[in-house]
Amino acid sequence: MTESQPTVAASRRDDLLRIGRELFARHTYDELSIDDVAAAAGVAKGLIYYYFKSKRGFYLAAIQAEADALLALAQPDVDLPPALRLRRTLDAYLAYVGESEERYRGLVISGIGSDPEVRAIRDRERGEFLRLISEGVAEQDEPSPALRSALEGWIAFVEGVSLDWLTHRDLDAETLRELLVAALVGALGAAQSIDPQLAIDYAVIDMPAPE
Repeated sequence: MTESQPTVAASRRDDLLRIGRELFARHTYDELSIDDVAAAAGVAKGLIYYYFKSKRGFYLAAIQAEADALLALAQPDVDLPPALRLRRTLDAYLAYVGESEERYRGLVISGIGSDPEVRAIRDRERGEFLRLISEGVAEQDEPSPALRSALEGWIAFVEGVSLDWLTHRDLDAETLRELLVAALVGALGAAQSIDPQLAIDYAVIDMPAPE
């Protein structure tokens, strides 16, 4: 049985995005031309225009695909006990960081300061990650101001620690994961200190509440 045209088109588009994710992780936007991308993909450049309209459209689609891949790792495994879900999520996140160093750096660093559309993609990804954590530890899909600020700070910590790990590689992944978990406990405790009505389920993290 032959594949349908929509299936073939989706597969071809995904292949182009995979190549784009790799290229834009190693090169800035201005360093690559559509001809470079087409040569790397082994296709006519008209095919890239067909799927993405422009080099800019292709670039943004590649960044969005990278953000989607990272966010997919944050989805909790509902079949696991609550105390294991966060750690398994962080294990998957760190495995992605370690195995996709250039692409991770590209998502977290490249274009963020100067490109509002790339920043918007990253902000959406971080916002969804924040919502998932908030739901897990406080059952708040819309976190309170104190919880939102604390989790924003923790997510920035996760990214900073991950980048440092890529540079030095002097902690094993399990130790790094526990560092991130401990930092989350500290951030949640800080949020509670200014919002005593905030109810945090520390059992979800499998660590005691801070003193």
